[in-house]
Amino acid sequence: MNREQLKTRPVVIRKELLDHYNELGLNETELVILIKLIHASEMSDKQPSIESLQQGTSLNSREITSIIQGLIQHDLLELNVNKDEEGKFTEYMNLDKFYDRLSEIMQQIHVQQDEHETELEFNTLFQKIEQAFGRPLSPYEIETLNQWLDVDKHDLAVIQAALDEAASQNKMSLKYIDRILLNWKKNNVKTIEDSKKISSQFKQPKMKHTISKVPKFDWLNGENPNDK
Repeated sequence: MNREQLKTRPVVIRKELLDHYNELGLNETELVILIKLIHASEMSDKQPSIESLQQGTSLNSREITSIIQGLIQHDLLELNVNKDEEGKFTEYMNLDKFYDRLSEIMQQIHVQQDEHETELEFNTLFQKIEQAFGRPLSPYEIETLNQWLDVDKHDLAVIQAALDEAASQNKMSLKYIDRILLNWKKNNVKTIEDSKKISSQFKQPKMKHTISKVPKFDWLNGENPNDK
């Protein structure tokens, strides 16, 4: 087998499994057997033989059997006996619970990543506001900022856009930014693009109404406009 053939992966293992298998209650030896089961399941859902699982390892058949029992106890593997296509009773494996558990771990990872990114964005916004004001925020101002996020549910990017809008108007105060956010909320602004549309509407030059010169008449001296 040449190098290119060796590069072809017959089984794909999620990096999340390699990084978090201990959270599934597995050690390195159990992980190897699980990977062998995953590989076998790509070709057939029949339970592979103990000998095939044992191949390439230093484990004996009793240890392999013990690991399989452990996978079942960890709720990662199900074994069911059913008739095969020849009518013989055969053991079939089901790895759905393993994939469910791995999916839960991946969702937790994504939630943690989102929370970390949100925290970084908040800290960045906090620093920008203090830089714009040229001083540390007061406890009341920090409470206002938290209220925008927790109560009013403003997106961090929208708050940043409101800060930029206030800076462009040279009106740097949390009260003014709060008025901007209130106005945007009334106009259902939820994204930066929405805020740009609203801001552009207010920045459009207003129509100038020309008033015709009204002729003056001396009503007191009996001047009549119809005489003109």
